[in-house]
Amino acid sequence: MKKQNKNISFLARSVAQRRPRCPSSPRYSPTARPRYRGCGSFRKIYFCFVFLFSIFYFLFAISAIAQLGLPTNRLPNLNLAPALSLSTDPATPLPNSAVTVTANLSGITNVNNSTYTWFINGAKKADSSGLNKNVLLFPTGPLGTVYRVSVTIIMPNGENLSDAVSFTVSDFDITWDSNNGAPAGYRGKILPTTNSIITVSALPFVYSPGAKNLLGPGNLIFNWSINDKFKADKSGVNKSELSFLVDKFPGDSVVVGLEIRTENKAVSLNKSVVIPVARPQVFIYFTDNKTGLPLGGTIRDLIISPAVKSLSFAAETYFFNYPANQLKWNWLVDNKNISGGGDKPWTAVLNVPSGVNLPFSTRIQATAQNPQNELERAQSTVNLEIR
Repeated sequence: MKKQNKNISFLARSVAQRRPRCPSSPRYSPTARPRYRGCGSFRKIYFCFVFLFSIFYFLFAISAIAQLGLPTNRLPNLNLAPALSLSTDPATPLPNSAVTVTANLSGITNVNNSTYTWFINGAKKADSSGLNKNVLLFPTGPLGTVYRVSVTIIMPNGENLSDAVSFTVSDFDITWDSNNGAPAGYRGKILPTTNSIITVSALPFVYSPGAKNLLGPGNLIFNWSINDKFKADKSGVNKSELSFLVDKFPGDSVVVGLEIRTENKAVSLNKSVVIPVARPQVFIYFTDNKTGLPLGGTIRDLIISPAVKSLSFAAETYFFNYPANQLKWNWLVDNKNISGGGDKPWTAVLNVPSGVNLPFSTRIQATAQNPQNELERAQSTVNLEIR
């Protein structure tokens, strides 16, 4: 009985070893060597699929990263609707000046090969029209001239666009003066010196765009700058005047700039003025015996005969920050003080010495100084010769 069971058990094991085994079989043994080819092929297909998917994902990621770094002109066309706008330089032109109007296309990647047709006040400008001619340059007329500039564009796909801009030629005057002094007969510009007070004024002749309506200072913003530094506290609506203290030295200059514009920036004009900084000066003249006023031109070198016994001089000051009659005056002959004119310290009398050996020469000097500022000082010299 025992021998028969042993044969049955051996037969069962032999049959089991010949039966194909798959991983899904509950009787599958991990240590058993598979003999069914179908299971190995399934795993190969699975791993091939995973490998191909990984390559595809990698290439997709690289493409996405590269796409982020492309320049704007290589990005895909998003089919945005093209738009046209006109810009003017300057925004508001001055009389008898050049103005440039530019047509700007947006929303398309290729702006070339478009045909532009320009009009000024309805008149076609054939010489400025044509293929890719998106800029119009022309001279303006006198103050108050109204212009309407329009353009029509035919793009390569046959689509038409048009736009127009209007403006009126405007201007403003800018003047300045300082608190310095000069003789009553002086007809030139009174120049500032260090510590002078300068007042700059603007008189606008500004029109509404495309109209003949003058805008008052209350409708305009005045933006002031000094040496390219914006002065916010001096700027604003109706602030058409600027006052400031000169902190430059003689030989330097102050540049005052002004922008006049409207609140919506539809009108904008710019100008600047250069103000030189001078030094105080004194000049010596002969005086009129009757009036005591300067006579003739300024004296630098003087030759007289021995017959002249007395000479009367007067000095005039230019560009001091202090009244001439309150300056500290000093007259010198060969560096020695001589008496002035008493209540008129800017005048002096020189008595020619007698018995001198001829030819005789001397030097006369007049010095004026601001008593409140030691640096504000001027001097003039006359070389006198008797022969």
